[in-house]
Amino acid sequence: MAQSNPDRSLKTKTSILKAAITLTKENGWANTTIRSICARADVSVGAFYHHFASKQELINQAFLLFDDTLNESLPQGDMPPLNAIKNVLLTQTAFIVNQAGPLIAEYYENILADEKKSAANPKRRYYQRVLMHVQQAQDKHLFAVPYSPEYITELLIKYVRGCIIDWCLHDYSYDVVKHTEEELNLIIGALTVKNK
Repeated sequence: MAQSNPDRSLKTKTSILKAAITLTKENGWANTTIRSICARADVSVGAFYHHFASKQELINQAFLLFDDTLNESLPQGDMPPLNAIKNVLLTQTAFIVNQAGPLIAEYYENILADEKKSAANPKRRYYQRVLMHVQQAQDKHLFAVPYSPEYITELLIKYVRGCIIDWCLHDYSYDVVKHTEEELNLIIGALTVKNK
């Protein structure tokens, strides 16, 4: 029996997601069927169900695909911790804008129905990556506030999630990555030690 190839599995999941995005743009989510997604992605219905239990799970998993590409999508090597924090948060925001597109509004409508609350799980690679950089910043005494690394991480991720919701509410009418970056600079600046 052949072993599963993680790269091929990720490629299949990404193809299914991209097909769902394209069909949602063309027909709307309600009119997009699993069969049409599979036909567009050139995969079997069985392959769809191997990766996703339902259309709703496809939406719930859309954000988690970012975690699967996290190492490849972020620059490697040393980066100052405060820059690294912003980089992870903004790279995730850009991923949502560029990869998840019109599924975002559906995602937020369905996120509360996800019993696992997958997007908010602190064990997610995304959360853990932000937490790692926050801890590095605290180790270097860059934060001027007495909060735990977990609290700061939750605050920043919650803020970015709010930016994406606001972008959806404004019909995707502004550059959410640029706005989020400007506002993250304000928030992180307010949390950090000021150079004298």
